[in-house]
Amino acid sequence: MKRTDKRSFLLIIPAVLIIYGGLRLYRDPIDTYTWTELLINYAAGFMRRGLIGKIGYWVSPYISVKFFLSALITVGYLLHLILYARLARNIEFYEWLLFAFSPTAFLFPIYDFSAFGRKDVFLIFIFLFVFQLIQRRTAWKILLPLMLILYQTGILIHEYALFYFPFAVVLILICYRDRSEQEKVLLAFLAGFFILVNLYWIYALSKRYYNLDLIPASWVGLIPAYNLTPQSGAFGWLGVPLKEGLQPVFDKLSYPQTFFSYLFALLLSLFPLLLLNARYQISAAVRHSLTTRWINVLILLLFLFTTAIFIFSSDWGRLIYLYGFNLFPGLVVVKDCLGCTDQTQNEKALRSEYALLGAGLLFLLFSGTWFVKQYVDGGNIALQQGLIFQILDWIR
Repeated sequence: MKRTDKRSFLLIIPAVLIIYGGLRLYRDPIDTYTWTELLINYAAGFMRRGLIGKIGYWVSPYISVKFFLSALITVGYLLHLILYARLARNIEFYEWLLFAFSPTAFLFPIYDFSAFGRKDVFLIFIFLFVFQLIQRRTAWKILLPLMLILYQTGILIHEYALFYFPFAVVLILICYRDRSEQEKVLLAFLAGFFILVNLYWIYALSKRYYNLDLIPASWVGLIPAYNLTPQSGAFGWLGVPLKEGLQPVFDKLSYPQTFFSYLFALLLSLFPLLLLNARYQISAAVRHSLTTRWINVLILLLFLFTTAIFIFSSDWGRLIYLYGFNLFPGLVVVKDCLGCTDQTQNEKALRSEYALLGAGLLFLLFSGTWFVKQYVDGGNIALQQGLIFQILDWIR
């Protein structure tokens, strides 16, 4: 079997699970957090996270909004697989496989169904699409405005997109390092302006949530068969003041087993990235290619900004998931842009029976024994038993 055929065949597994998840989402009660957040729209005034709900509002007179959004989300997840297959087609099979079946990558919303259908599906599509534009060295005059438009659209869908915007800027600074200093300064200015304006804008919109009638008012008439109330799903969280909203984050910091279970999940999620970097020595190539001091400082500041989201969000499992879909594909893009080659020295030893058994064991343990929940309360453990244990429970 050819390499591309083998990879395409393996991606059928998450594709089938995604389609099943889409059907399950369609059958899910409308008053869950996932659905009520999806259905927030602009009918009662302009609010953050309202773009997808507004699209649903437009189509609701002609087609069931629940069917439309379930189908749209399912297609979005499937597009992730296609974009990943194209983006990572030039890396070795083992690292490709390890990320594809990581419990914090494509299988994350399958393992924890409360994460399936969240607006992350649209954000990851934007991330991967922009990364592919960078990988293909799209013309500078096309890339910059298109990137800003796509990420601004992402921010209208969910403000998380803003905190992952720096990854795209870093990739451009690395992959377009041959551009003039003036163009790089322009990119830095645009990125800083984009971040600051959106931070202010999100804060201004957040103040409107003290008018707690806006969220349920946006649901009125959207699905006539259901009477969504101010106590339904997303309202209970999106309508709370900042202090109460941050309390779950403080709980995670104050309960060691919660904090460290998320920390271990984050470290586990980095394994595919670390193996990819070890094979192609990508970080060393980046250090060699970036010789301008101010660009190095800017990249450091951008990375620090991305970590701020952990302070303001309690869904740390989702953040690990979104980080993974920036870090690993981003490293793949850098590898292709810098022309990094396989640095493993002894190919014969790597392909020996012993090495294959070791690689198989690592894959089995990494992909089959754990997963991380998108959210747990303080005092609970985020790491859960993975696919192998679930199969054994099913057999029992």
